Amino acid sequence: MGELILCNRKETDVPYYLEQNMINIYSLEELNWYILNHTEYLDDSFVSDDLISWIAEELKDLELAGQLKEAVRKKITLAKKVRLLMDACGFCTKKEKDEIEYALAEVENKSEIECMKIRADRSLMNHRYVMAIREYMRLLQKEEAGKLATSVIGNIWNNIGVAHTGLFLYRDAARCFKKAYDYNNNPACMREMEEAWRMAAPDEKEQVYEVSEELQKTLEDIHKQWNDEEEVLEAFRDVLDKKKYIYESNGRWA
Repeated sequence: MGELILCNRKETDVPYYLEQNMINIYSLEELNWYILNHTEYLDDSFVSDDLISWIAEELKDLELAGQLKEAVRKKITLAKKVRLLMDACGFCTKKEKDEIEYALAEVENKSEIECMKIRADRSLMNHRYVMAIREYMRLLQKEEAGKLATSVIGNIWNNIGVAHTGLFLYRDAARCFKKAYDYNNNPACMREMEEAWRMAAPDEKEQVYEVSEELQKTLEDIHKQWNDEEEVLEAFRDVLDKKKYIYESNGRWA
């Protein structure tokens, strides 16, 4: 895990394996570390019979295991079950416990698609780019994703592009921003695409022309969408500056 964790309770030689993130847990403190740092990936399967058995048999914490078993029997919410785990040791502060409980309660009674979007967004905000990309792609592959508004799908592709940028995969990011624009027609996505190609230092003319054509379309869209003269003029300057850069760069690559 790369962090030093002070354990005040029993540590076991037999770890509990968290398959989703491929992590071995040896103590209740480490389990709370996981809860704190991977809140977005906790779901109803987290407090499982296997986890309760491990707490009872390996950590020898029969009281906590009994509380969790009773909570499962009564179908208590995930937020409350996780709170039991956090209250059982002093790893998390009260503020952290409250925030985690609130975050888990937030996704209760939401659809699977909504929960996946929240998990992916939180991963992105926490700079877990690979996890974010994986969750966004899983979301888009769901049958229910076909019912989402095109603007929402566009925003998801934009976020996938942001995640690729965080991994320095600028070419892939540019393609994601292009796909985002195809769905939501947001000029900001077009600007992000151009910046991503610039960071990638593309050496193929076709890529330059593609960016140039899309910027031209952005310019035309601005004509249709904006009526205020000053806003139009400002947008013209911004787009033309980018076009100038692209054509100058095209000359250098020729």
